[in-house]
Amino acid sequence: MRRPGSGNRRLFYVILVSVFVIIAAILVFNRHGFIALAGLKGDVDRISLSIDSLRADIDSLELEIELLQSDSLYLERMVREILGWGREGEHIVKFIELDSLDVSF
Repeated sequence: MRRPGSGNRRLFYVILVSVFVIIAAILVFNRHGFIALAGLKGDVDRISLSIDSLRADIDSLELEIELLQSDSLYLERMVREILGWGREGEHIVKFIELDSLDVSF
């Protein structure tokens, strides 16, 4: 024989479990849920690495600016490399890649 109220108790547990399953599904699969959060964390990690790389580039460029402004020998060397200039008595040798020439053998 069934006890009085046992059907109500079973219905209560079924509803309670259903509510928990629905809440868990919303927390996991919602566009603001745990899956989306994990994807955003990956994006943040990737962007943080990019920021670190860019900061290293900035530091390198700031050092080069400092050298160009304060070290005349460094400035001279950079100008000579970029423009292909040489000092008096020096010979400049430039290498050309064969791929850039229209030469057939």
